[in-house]
This record gives sequence, C-alpha cells and structure tokens, in this order.
Amino acid sequence: METLFQNVHYAVRSLRKRPGFSLIIVLTLALGIGANTAMFSVVNAVLLSPLPYGDPNKLVVVWAKNE
Repeated sequence: METLFQNVHYAVRSLRKRPGFSLIIVLTLALGIGANTAMFSVVNAVLLSPLPYGDPNKLVVVWAKNE
C-alpha cells in the first residue's frame, strides 16, 4: 500500500510540473469516454433493444410507386 501512495504522489508531482500535458491527457480521456458512450448508445438503441411492437415477425413494408 505504501508503494501505491508513493506512485500516486510521484504521478501528481509530474503532472503538476507540466500542466499543458495534463490538460491534453484529461481532454483525450474525456473525448474517448464520450465517444465510447455515444457509440454504445447507438448500438444499444439500433441493434440490441427489441422492437417496440407486439409481434415484430409480422411487420411488412408496403411501397407504392406512382407511374
């Protein structure tokens, strides 16, 4: 446990020395987490969740063509 605290203390000191690098790290993590959340939301809504109809196997599409 002592080693963990030493490593965290060293990491915080290193990040304080270079605030620009720290900002880039935080922005990269935020962008990655946000993109991952957005992609999962789309996949969940389109592919994983069931259709909101009683019997989705009986759904059909009717096309009309005006000529």
